[in-house]
Amino acid sequence: MKLKFKLGRPQIIALVIAGLAVVALIASRGGDGGDQGPGTLDNAAVRACDQFAAGQGAARSNSARLSLADKVTAEAAKSDNDPVRTRSMELGRNADEGNAAWRTASGNLTRACQEAGWSAP
Repeated sequence: MKLKFKLGRPQIIALVIAGLAVVALIASRGGDGGDQGPGTLDNAAVRACDQFAAGQGAARSNSARLSLADKVTAEAAKSDNDPVRTRSMELGRNADEGNAAWRTASGNLTRACQEAGWSAP
């Protein structure tokens, strides 16, 4: 049994419009969601970067690291800067994973902040 599938003019027009809408959406989001660059340094990102810089030296224990990561992540969550948000969440995940993981996550967050245009106060 063969099924015949035939599109009429209204269906073709609807498919073309839907296709154009998808292309416009992808173009407005800056591509396919890959590496999107440093992002814009908005106020929430600045506060997150400042908080991290201010508390990083004192965050020696796991509990202090977790506390700092919570504060930084809460502030970064308000930001439109994807790299700072992503790196702050990474910081939280690595807060109690040992010194090497913390240093790597700290470096990544600091780099994301600096690449977005932030400088230490």
